[in-house]
Amino acid sequence: SDIHIERKLRSNRRDVLRRGVEAVEYARSLCEDVEYSPEDAGRADPEYLYETLEAVIDAGATVVNIPDTTGYTLPNEFGALIASIRDNVSNIERALISVHCHNDLGLSTANSVAAVL
Repeated sequence: SDIHIERKLRSNRRDVLRRGVEAVEYARSLCEDVEYSPEDAGRADPEYLYETLEAVIDAGATVVNIPDTTGYTLPNEFGALIASIRDNVSNIERALISVHCHNDLGLSTANSVAAVL
């Protein structure tokens, strides 16, 4: 999310995307399976999230992990997010999708189930 990019990473979208691609490329030089996790994906701008996922998959990510870092999303929202990733990331078939749901609001199990439906 832009909140994490600006406040936690003290960066901008372009640099975070570049660093993600570089990290995946470096990791692939060391091993075959690389997982990429865009922190706070539940609150991210969907178009930026799709762009980021496409770029890291092109760079060699074999798993994309979609976290609900703050436990902020509701099950219908998280399920819709995963469905939209499947529909809008052109190379998603080249990577597995995993999820990491936090339980701040007691919804981690429900969000995880919604992600696979």
